[in-house]
Amino acid sequence: MIFRTLLLAALLALPAQNLPAQTQPYPEGVPDPDKAILDPAYSDPVFVWRLTSAPEDPFEPPPWFYWPAQPITGATPAPLPRATRTTIPAPALKAMADWAQAHGSNALIVIHKGKVQLETYWNDTTPETVVNGRAITRSITPLVLGFAVADGALTLDDPIGKHIPAWANDPRGQLTVRNLAQNASGLEVAPTLPMTQILGNKDLCLAYCGDVVRAALAYERTHEPGTRFDVAQENMQLLAHVIERATGTPIHKLLSDRVWTPIGASDAYVQLDRPGGVARMMCCMRARAMDWARLGLLLAQDGRWNGRQLLPAGWARTMATPSPANPSFGLGLWRGTPYVPMRTYFEGTPGVVPQSEPFLADDVLMMEGGGFRIVHIVPSADLVIMRHGRADPAWDMAFLVNTALRSLNK
Repeated sequence: MIFRTLLLAALLALPAQNLPAQTQPYPEGVPDPDKAILDPAYSDPVFVWRLTSAPEDPFEPPPWFYWPAQPITGATPAPLPRATRTTIPAPALKAMADWAQAHGSNALIVIHKGKVQLETYWNDTTPETVVNGRAITRSITPLVLGFAVADGALTLDDPIGKHIPAWANDPRGQLTVRNLAQNASGLEVAPTLPMTQILGNKDLCLAYCGDVVRAALAYERTHEPGTRFDVAQENMQLLAHVIERATGTPIHKLLSDRVWTPIGASDAYVQLDRPGGVARMMCCMRARAMDWARLGLLLAQDGRWNGRQLLPAGWARTMATPSPANPSFGLGLWRGTPYVPMRTYFEGTPGVVPQSEPFLADDVLMMEGGGFRIVHIVPSADLVIMRHGRADPAWDMAFLVNTALRSLNK
């Protein structure tokens, strides 16, 4: 016992670098603590709260999980005109509603020629329910980008290092604002890792950490910008950061002042990364289903609302212009042409968005989120369709749009 005590005392007196090194490997799934404690997530109380409070289905969390919520201030709701006699035949509207209900929908709204033709809800969703748009949110930042361009705060061809000091002399700073908005940034698509793996889990940190800008700046460049299409999680978050730095205005305020209040939408919500922090714009803005439809109507009308040009002139068309890296994507909007039977989110990977036939119009545009929640926009037909719900294995991206268009073409 005396010998052990003396040995322990001697070891404690040794300089740290002379202590015996760990020789046993850590069990699978257990990170090296010397590396792990250097990861900011391990000392981030916001991250810890989100991780330990995560619901059973982290992709469909309840509203309380989006703490802290930042309101996007709207207006006293101004109801959209309703068709006293629908311009889309009643049998087509019924077929659309029946199909939507059978395929896991919570809401379906159809607007034609500026008038609501159909508005129906299921699964305890009501007109007042604030619904999660998930990745529909990724169309919001490119929409707001138009104001920054029109106001002269930046240009689409600015290297983002001009607006992000940390990347001013970094190769990643060479990619352009346009590259980000077209999902052709060349930045890495982080591997999908289990939530139990914190070290190196970049997408988890982007969603849960208390500093979303730091999290977004952690992604590496893996391809030449503009040459490859990938819906990388960090793209729209970095774009929001660039817009905020260039304009000096939080993106949620730009959205509220320039779009949300003028179109008569009710209050909506984005999640801040931490109390007093910045908005997470790569996912999960929450708004009423009808207000998501209002955005589609604004784009269908080339950025005009009640005769007033809200979006910069031509910006809606800029968003709809096909990008060189992917003709099915523009500037924050999906395009319905060319026809793709199974559309993918990442170049070179199998498609995950099924479509049984080509759209019956060449100018179909889409704001699309996870679970096939989607706003279809068909400017040539003056048609907007908003569907909210969960993913369905028998989903067909063409059904709702083509059912409406066939009835109009008869």
